[in-house]
Amino acid sequence: MSLFSDLEEIPDDPGVYLIKDKDEKVIYVGKAKNLKNRVKQHFQTTSLPKEDKLQELAHRVNWFLVRNESEALILERKLIRQLSPKLNSMLKDDKSNLLVRITMEDTFPQILIVRETDSRVSKSVYFGPFTNNTMLRQTVKLVLRLFPICNCGKNFERIREKGSTIRCMRARLGRCLAPWKNDITSEEYRKTAKNVISFLRGDVAQLLDNIEKEMWVASKDSNYEKAASLRDLTRAVRTILNIQEDLKSVRKNVDVLAYIEEEDDIAFCKLEIRAYRIHNIMNDVFPKEDGKLKKLGEVLAFIYGQEKPKFSILLDKNFTNRFKINIELPIKYPTNTVSEQLCKIAEKNARSEMQKYKRDVQYLKESENVLEEMQKQFQLSDLPEIIHGYDISTLGGEHSVGSCVVFQNGKPQKKLYRRFRIRKTYSEPNDYAMMEEVISRRYKSEALKNDPSPQLLIIDGGKGQLNIAIKVLKKLKIDVPIISIAKKKEEIYTKWSDDPLSIEKDSSVQRLVQYVRDESHRFAINYHKTLRLKSVKDSALEKIKGIGKAKVSMLFQEYKNLQNISNATKEEIMKKIGVNEEIAKQVLSMTQKILKKSPYDD
Repeated sequence: MSLFSDLEEIPDDPGVYLIKDKDEKVIYVGKAKNLKNRVKQHFQTTSLPKEDKLQELAHRVNWFLVRNESEALILERKLIRQLSPKLNSMLKDDKSNLLVRITMEDTFPQILIVRETDSRVSKSVYFGPFTNNTMLRQTVKLVLRLFPICNCGKNFERIREKGSTIRCMRARLGRCLAPWKNDITSEEYRKTAKNVISFLRGDVAQLLDNIEKEMWVASKDSNYEKAASLRDLTRAVRTILNIQEDLKSVRKNVDVLAYIEEEDDIAFCKLEIRAYRIHNIMNDVFPKEDGKLKKLGEVLAFIYGQEKPKFSILLDKNFTNRFKINIELPIKYPTNTVSEQLCKIAEKNARSEMQKYKRDVQYLKESENVLEEMQKQFQLSDLPEIIHGYDISTLGGEHSVGSCVVFQNGKPQKKLYRRFRIRKTYSEPNDYAMMEEVISRRYKSEALKNDPSPQLLIIDGGKGQLNIAIKVLKKLKIDVPIISIAKKKEEIYTKWSDDPLSIEKDSSVQRLVQYVRDESHRFAINYHKTLRLKSVKDSALEKIKGIGKAKVSMLFQEYKNLQNISNATKEEIMKKIGVNEEIAKQVLSMTQKILKKSPYDD
């Protein structure tokens, strides 16, 4: 199956998506309210290094469906922690990663951001390391918003000594317990620190139970101000962490099972609810070739393997009508709207898994014949095992580039992709001349002579681009068939006919030709945008007094891209390229300005 087909089939429901490389390893996890729209954004032209890397490595896309965006967020966080996809946490510099530290050894514990653990203090509780520093700071900011814990650091003792003469904005806003001026015991204060630890550990259900108990105790003691504060805290935690209040009506921990059956193939979904949240979704297909499932025990053996279900199982009546109950298990049936919704979303995931399975089976059948069908449709003498695709990208004749992508047996071979910077500058766009230059250089190059020879060329364009390519190959005495595909109506042109070929729009041949064309277009325009952005950033940085081409070059040798430069400190800039503090500040200011206002960002 191909990435191209996945992008066409992905639904427009809320959920979580997993982008995988050619080895089926997950390289990126994301969430979306509309999966189709969000995932396709990743494969648009871009100048962002992270997106370029994702497009380079992406091979397949998988997805899980949930009821809403809030559940998608929860599942996304869990999968990122579990899978550690490398593109979710690309390192921005060579410094050690940050940690969150709760100083439980102190009489009044604080929350701090640190770079290293302190072996001299065994009671501190650490969370991390966080490879994404922005995410860490947002987490701490959220904690400080929810819990009145101190974060004064080394200033804490000085504040205690000077008391109210030191201004603490969080204390003035009532967001800090301020033990240095308020009458509060260490024991009472440490409850807040323990709640922070529960929060960061993800034990939100236990945290909410503790806060609610404390709220009722305060209410019974007629401490209504404290009870109201705790009530507001529970609401804030639920809102910010997207706790699904309605899941309280189901069970704290339960497995929801659903199935879809088509032509004796059966797709299953197991939706795990843990601590009133969707914790995990697992989909699988039991193919008809493996036999037939008749009993619930056989189904559970397939879904759970050697393990026994640890929690009760929520099923709808259709499940037990289809599979005979032959074992004793705590089985529950939908009794309210929420449990019915969970059964339906599990069934929706099972149906989506079945569609993917059927599509994969169909694709395998078609892929065995697509090259033979292409040979027949395009009247080729040889099977097109190697296909070259070409495109040109330009803007008013400036920073013009060309691309050549390579497909082998219907699959992209990205290591063989080649890009070309147009050597001649044109006052106006001249696609024909540029295409002629790119194809000529590609097949004249001594460096590329050992690359596999193509049995077919696919040109992005209409009849005019096709004729140029034919002219170039004739001049080079290269006998390779050529076709072109025009974007407007997706029409395919050949050498032997002035009219476009009549091919079914959804045929495997048409889809493969479009895939080659789309890859060549993406590869060309990404290089084009890289050159445009480089021109903007180089000229802008060179305008800074005290910075020349040599120092700009040093900057990009050290930091690779603008994003990394903007994340550096002024001290690092000063050290790396040998400038004073004022120039380093201007460099950081300029890079942030370019990133924010670049006219070339889509």
